[in-house]
Amino acid sequence: MPSIAVGITAPSSKVPNTEFQLGIEQIEEAGFKVHVHPQCRKGHWFFAGTDEDRAQAFFDYAMDPRFSVLWCARGGYGATRLLPLLDRMTFERGIPEKKLLVGFSDITALMEYTRNKWGWATLHAPMPGLRKFCTLKASEWKGLLQWIRGGRAENPWGSKPLRFVGEPPRSDIRGELIGGNLTVWSSMQGTPYMPRVNGKIIFFEDVDEALYRIDRMIHQQMSSGALSGAKAVILGNFQNCKDTIPKVIVVKPKPKDRDRAVRMPKPEELGPLRKHLNEEKMIPQLFGQIRERLGIPVAYGLPAGHGPGRVALPLGGEYRLRADGRFELLGWNWSGPTQ
Repeated sequence: MPSIAVGITAPSSKVPNTEFQLGIEQIEEAGFKVHVHPQCRKGHWFFAGTDEDRAQAFFDYAMDPRFSVLWCARGGYGATRLLPLLDRMTFERGIPEKKLLVGFSDITALMEYTRNKWGWATLHAPMPGLRKFCTLKASEWKGLLQWIRGGRAENPWGSKPLRFVGEPPRSDIRGELIGGNLTVWSSMQGTPYMPRVNGKIIFFEDVDEALYRIDRMIHQQMSSGALSGAKAVILGNFQNCKDTIPKVIVVKPKPKDRDRAVRMPKPEELGPLRKHLNEEKMIPQLFGQIRERLGIPVAYGLPAGHGPGRVALPLGGEYRLRADGRFELLGWNWSGPTQ
């Protein structure tokens, strides 16, 4: 099998050099020929270079005929800032030929952009710029490589069916799967890059977001009409999305200690404001509000996202969500690299 040339750019946050190099080595050991854009070594504020640096690097590799696959170095923050610049570059230089874009998290914005505006294929999958890339399970790594090479991963999402919030749908649901990171998705609402969800299945995952912030984003989407016409919502991992509880004074101070207790309470005078909410139970309940209010089926248990499960997930493919919870890929617009 000929070596597949992969181009790597960093559209979002600054890249950690050592971890990135370890990730590159793992990709090369799998038989890929890796080309790293010099922009990946840059830094500006919290980004891997200025907006212009990152957009130019991404577009240059998008136009480069050597690559059929672009793999983002890491996520973080910053990809949404590039979209107007990519609009300008596309207008000036034309639409790049079809490639496969690999990434997730903050790269959600670019996956939506390249799929809708350039006709690209997109694979929601781990990126080499973070330490966890080198700790993928053997089955996760094998499946990721199979998708990139144009094959079909065997039993890609495990043997467990998805679970529904409330009653399952009466019949199977078919539709294109879109989505990605909930926070990034929400940040695109009200912009020209807001994804269209009518007739589609939406996938969400996230990391390090408090439960109340997740609830806020859910209500923003419901109230804004951003979920109107969606066929179903599927939940992946919501890693480290904890219930944050403020500490308050629970021991009433004596009059002489009141000023001190308000300004600098002692640890023994403090306690939680309320009972802790179980995160594992609360995520389905929070998204269950979508089912209750909009009548859109909500399923959970897909092992994709920041962890613990990190399977690769083809976005833009046609899927069937069966009433028994089985989730099946019916077709995807990627058959492998051309070179």
